[in-house]
Parts: sequence; C-alpha cells; structure tokens
Amino acid sequence: MTGICGGIGSGKSVVSRILRLRGEAVYDCDLEAKRIMDSSEEVLSALHERYGDAVCPAGGPICRPELAKRVFGSDEERMWLNALVHRMVREDVARWHASCMAEGRERCFVESAILASSGLAAMCDDVWLVTASEAVRVARIMQRDSLPEEAILRRIRSQQEEERMLFDSGKPIRVIDNSGDEPLVYGME
Repeated sequence: MTGICGGIGSGKSVVSRILRLRGEAVYDCDLEAKRIMDSSEEVLSALHERYGDAVCPAGGPICRPELAKRVFGSDEERMWLNALVHRMVREDVARWHASCMAEGRERCFVESAILASSGLAAMCDDVWLVTASEAVRVARIMQRDSLPEEAILRRIRSQQEEERMLFDSGKPIRVIDNSGDEPLVYGME
C-alpha cells in the first residue's frame, strides 16, 4: 500500500483524484474518518460520555462546531479524540486493504494529511509526498477557503512536524512537486 500525504494546499487530493480516474483504489482518510465518527456506536457513545448532549446527544448526530471548540482548544482533548478515531481508521484501512488484495489489485493508496502521526505510515510500503511552494499553497487556500494569510501560514507551519516524521519513518518517499505550471500527472509517471 502506498501512502499519499502532503500539507494543506499541496495537492494530495488532486493526486488521489488522478489515481481514481486511472482506476486505482484510493482510501480517503478524511472522508472515511467522518463516516466512521458518524456511524460508530463506540465513537458516538464515547463523545456523549465525555462531552454530553451539546456535542453528541445519545445516538448522535455529532455537533461538529461544538466538538471543534473543545478539541482544537486543548491538546489533551485533541489527543483523546485522535487516539479513538485513528485506531478505528487504521482498522478500517486494514480491512479495506485486505479487500483490495482479495480483488487482485496490485496497488492501492491511502490518502492522509497525517500519515505519520496517525500510525498509517507504518502500514504503508512507501509514501508519495505531495509538495508545493509556500506561496503557491497560500494562494490556493486563499482562493479555495477564503482564509486570511496569517491563518493559512499557521496551518502550514503546524504541519511541518508531520513531514519530518515521515522522513524519519524510514519508508521510501517519492516527492511529487506540485508547485509549477507543468501538469501534475507528469510528476506521477
């Protein structure tokens, strides 16, 4: 299994879309983590027990803005939630990967912005790291999300540790530079 990662605005989702168009199997961790959180009785129960009805009434649904207030304001709360959800995503990825192999697929890909810190890099044979210059990333995010530059730079800098962890993982890493005008598909050949 190949991991696809890169910081905000780098273009990792574009790489994943290109692979899907080519018929490759790609597991989108952001999308699947949301599905797991919304459907898992274990998650819903744990959120209700920890935060009460304001975040998650018994049986759901999750009030994401309320959850974000609690989780993004506290390292302890973020680490608690990550421990719960990352474990479940890793288990789901393992089932998905086994299914891909049973289908006879030669390769499959897992896309995650936090491949190393979630524990998913350990499950991968190699990693594709999608990069782009800071200026390009800022411009993309400003256009896409209408965020102020300062907020974008904070997010970019907060993800630098993730990239260092990937290089320290010992996994073979292929860097795909998505900064220029050349179509990204050429960097993936």
